[in-house]
Amino acid sequence: MKYLNFANPVSGNGQLEFLMTLIDLSPSMEYDDWKPSRKVGAIRANIELIKLKARHHPRDVAGVIGFGSYAELLHDPVKLADGARSICDCLKHIPDPNGTNFTAALKMAEDCFRNTSKLLKNNIGRRPLIRALSKLFYEPGQYTPGSTREYCTGNGMTKRIILLTDGKHNGLSNPVKVADRLKNAGVIIDCIGIGGTPKNVDEKLLKKIASRDRNGSIRYCFIGNKQSLLRKYETLAKHIRPV
Repeated sequence: MKYLNFANPVSGNGQLEFLMTLIDLSPSMEYDDWKPSRKVGAIRANIELIKLKARHHPRDVAGVIGFGSYAELLHDPVKLADGARSICDCLKHIPDPNGTNFTAALKMAEDCFRNTSKLLKNNIGRRPLIRALSKLFYEPGQYTPGSTREYCTGNGMTKRIILLTDGKHNGLSNPVKVADRLKNAGVIIDCIGIGGTPKNVDEKLLKKIASRDRNGSIRYCFIGNKQSLLRKYETLAKHIRPV
C-alpha cells in the first residue's frame, strides 16, 4: 500500500486504523487562558476522540504518548473495543515534564508502530512495554533506524499520528527527519497548535512535520479555544482514506 504522504478525510472506509496521539505536557500547558487550563482542554479533546473511535470503530488500535523534554508512553496501543476506558482513565492522571521535544514523541510513536503487531498478537499489557520505552530522549547519535517496511506493511492498518503542542521544539535533534521517515512509511501525521496566538508555536516546523492531503493542503491547524479543539478532535476521530 502506498500513501505518498496524502490522505482524504472520509467516514468509514473499512480500513482499520492504528492511531498514536501525542500530547504536549510542558509547563505552558498549565496556562489558564483556556479555563481551567490548556492541558485540561487537550485531555478532554483526546478523551472524546477515543470515545468516538471506540463507538464507531471498536476494532481500531490507539495509544497515548505524553512529551516534554522526553517522551513517555502513557498507554501502550490497544484495541479500542477492549482498552478505550483504560486509555481515558490514563489521560486523567498524566505527568508534568519540562521542555518540548517533538523528536522524542515522534520516535516513540515510530517504535510503537514497529512493535505493536507482536504486542497485540501476544496480548502483552502496558507494563512490559513501558519498561522498555517509558522515557526516551532520542537526541543525535542515540538511534539507528530499522526498516520502515516493518510498520508500513504490517497488520493492514492505516497508521496515524496526531501531535498537539502549545510551544516550540527545543530538543537538539531534528523532528522533520523522523516525520519524513514516518510519512515515507505510510504514516499520516496531523499537527495541531493551540494556545493564545499562532506566534506561540513554530508553525513553519509543524507544517513540515505534518502530512498533506491529496489536494495539497497541509494537515496542520492552529486552534485558539477549547471548544474548537473539541470539534477538531471529533472530526479526527473519523477514518481517513489512503490513496
